[in-house]
Amino acid sequence: MTVEAAPTRVLSLGRTDHDVLLALGIVPVGVFRFVPTMERGVGVWAEDRLGDTTPEFFRPPFNFELVGQLEPDLIVNVQSSGDDAEHETLVGYGTTVGLAKGCEPNQVPWQTSTELISRAVGKGDEGAELVSQTRAALDAVGRDNPGFAGKTVSILLAYSGKVGIYTVNDTRMQVVTAWGLTPSPYVESLGKDDYFVEMSPERMADADADVVIVLSQQGSPRDDVMSEYPQIERMAANAEGRMVFPEDPNIGLALSAASVLSIPYVVDGLVPLVAETLA
Repeated sequence: MTVEAAPTRVLSLGRTDHDVLLALGIVPVGVFRFVPTMERGVGVWAEDRLGDTTPEFFRPPFNFELVGQLEPDLIVNVQSSGDDAEHETLVGYGTTVGLAKGCEPNQVPWQTSTELISRAVGKGDEGAELVSQTRAALDAVGRDNPGFAGKTVSILLAYSGKVGIYTVNDTRMQVVTAWGLTPSPYVESLGKDDYFVEMSPERMADADADVVIVLSQQGSPRDDVMSEYPQIERMAANAEGRMVFPEDPNIGLALSAASVLSIPYVVDGLVPLVAETLA
């Protein structure tokens, strides 16, 4: 969709939609705050784009009273839960750009969200340039690291005493496979219906790959994760030095955001760790 007049009060409720807006020079009146450690509501890779402004924070279920108070002339909720009732309620407060057609929650490609949002705010050409620049940065990783080609990868998340694995359609996997890496056989076997699957401790060996990336929902240090999640500590990838654990928790958050602003942060922080592991 395209709006007739450039919006002046944009409310960003999609999980990472604000990154696209900020990349386009638009500071939203409110944002989805992914984790409490984001003190200004956005990742460290985007904070400087806010200038002196700190938007209102939102988490589901959304505070619709606050939505009304902000008087948005455009609501972007592309990286959304896909809840129909939520969308219909938001439409009552203003023009709303919802989950991309044909996409499932947490599976909207960064290219798609960038294109949708940029067109909605009347900056389609700038959005296309952002997509081109980001795609070039991802392609450069593969060119600069030919050893990535064909190597298998799994991405695990340690959370609340459990461990889950991201599937081929998840936005995190979309980023790392753009470098030339290939989903592990187990990840491939999970199909495309879900973006994330919980793993039982006795099945952890199934997630093995040439490189296993481990993220911590709590942003815990590696030693703490290994102590709290023995099922990860026991994996062959850990014993054989094939496990990547970013000590900077913002790298994991940036990978989870998978946006035109966060992807460069991922490239700078995660690619060297993967390259070292595969050397």
